[in-house]
Amino acid sequence: MTQQNSLLSEDSIYKKKLFYDNGIRFTEVKAKLITEYKPPTPVLKTQVNQTLASSSGLVQNGTSHYSATLTLLFYSKKEYADWIQYVGTQHKYYDEKGTIYLGIITGEPDVKTAEMESKYIVTAALSLIRKQEFEYRYQTEFIDTDRHWAKDYIDEMQQMGLISTNWESDGEAVAYFRPNDPATRAEAVSLLMRTYSHVDKLLRGY
Repeated sequence: MTQQNSLLSEDSIYKKKLFYDNGIRFTEVKAKLITEYKPPTPVLKTQVNQTLASSSGLVQNGTSHYSATLTLLFYSKKEYADWIQYVGTQHKYYDEKGTIYLGIITGEPDVKTAEMESKYIVTAALSLIRKQEFEYRYQTEFIDTDRHWAKDYIDEMQQMGLISTNWESDGEAVAYFRPNDPATRAEAVSLLMRTYSHVDKLLRGY
């Protein structure tokens, strides 16, 4: 079992980030999210939400509808301009819990300037859906599991973040899963704790 760096977690990697679709890929918005902690709010699947979802291509793509208000601090006019031209496209949002949401900006963003109009403070409302399968956080291709009987299980566990793929613990690249090696007591405990955290997040709706 591949080791995990105890100093890194999915929350530290994905904490409060916003991305926009530029037609080729999702690109991170070059702004600091200065919104105080408040998870996206669940909303009923009303006709309005269905219309928004239809216009943004989100029909049947999510488990629930949510709304969120984000405040973004842009440090330059260029960073603001790079994002504002794509304000109408799909956005992807990672909240404080590492949960992934997909959605669109609704209404007109509230734009204020600061420091002689060199910085921009933008408050934007988003209509979101949460989809557990929308994006896998871990995509390492283990090169020693291709013909192993447990390959599908290993890949699924990796994609849920229950086994680590982002750290070299003993000089051996993480591309090797070593599927036939015995697990140490420490590795077993780490797996149990990650499984507990994963189930706890699902039960809490994160």
